[in-house]
Amino acid sequence: MGKNERRNSTQNMKKAGITHPSKTVSDPNKFIQYPGNVQATPGGKKTLKPNPANDSHRKSRKTVRKQRNRHILATTVLVAILLAILVFISLKVLFIVRHVEMQGSGRYTQEEIINYCAVPLEENIFKIDTATLEQNLPLEFTYVESARVQRKLPDKILITITDSIPTYYGINYEGELETYTIYSQGFKQLTVQAAAPDGLMGIDADLSDRSVKETLEGVISRLSQSGYTGVTMIKVDSAGDISVVYDNRIQINLGTVLDIDYKLKMSFYVINNELGREDRGVIDSTQAGSCVFQPLNK
Repeated sequence: MGKNERRNSTQNMKKAGITHPSKTVSDPNKFIQYPGNVQATPGGKKTLKPNPANDSHRKSRKTVRKQRNRHILATTVLVAILLAILVFISLKVLFIVRHVEMQGSGRYTQEEIINYCAVPLEENIFKIDTATLEQNLPLEFTYVESARVQRKLPDKILITITDSIPTYYGINYEGELETYTIYSQGFKQLTVQAAAPDGLMGIDADLSDRSVKETLEGVISRLSQSGYTGVTMIKVDSAGDISVVYDNRIQINLGTVLDIDYKLKMSFYVINNELGREDRGVIDSTQAGSCVFQPLNK
């Protein structure tokens, strides 16, 4: 490019208001001015003019945001409608009770249990209050120890009954009259009778006292786990004083539950190895390491 051409180019740039690039780089106080992008203010400062392209871009982003929000709202409404339809179908069409069955009981018939439960057919299976039925069945039927009511999808209610088994008896004293309360394996009161029961273990304990009942259960569990047979009566008082009657003829005083396993082991050793089948009396095992037999006067 010749000198005349460079001079003409520089003059044209000045007329257009464009600062020479080399001057802009060397002088930080100056900047390149492009036509239509800046405007002069009354103070002599230059500011950028609004760019229509930028406004268009902002409007475009707002439009996209609004469309996205509308899409989310529409999707949410659609999902809610679909869920409502599914709930309606499950309540009115699917999971409808069509069968009710009972199993496990040898004392009560299907008709007795099912009629009491009164589970409505054609009702939604999830509307059946299974917990209340499980709670009420042992209260309504004397020989129902426990009950389990299950939903068997898609359309069946299954009632499983565990029968009460007469296991223990307690003696009631009313003046000179004696009666016998029969208890189940879980200490549920079954019946009261005048005749002494055969084949059941006697218990002398206040079952309404939680601590006494837990101690009684612990003694029974230890006897069972250790294989000690022939026990006909267990007594537990409110202070935790424990005694066991063997074969209705030998009373074993155990004291508290402290070292009870050792006390039982020593007592049954004495019964099986040192006493005869006709001996009657009391074994004092209240102190661990001491086991003394006192015969009853004949």
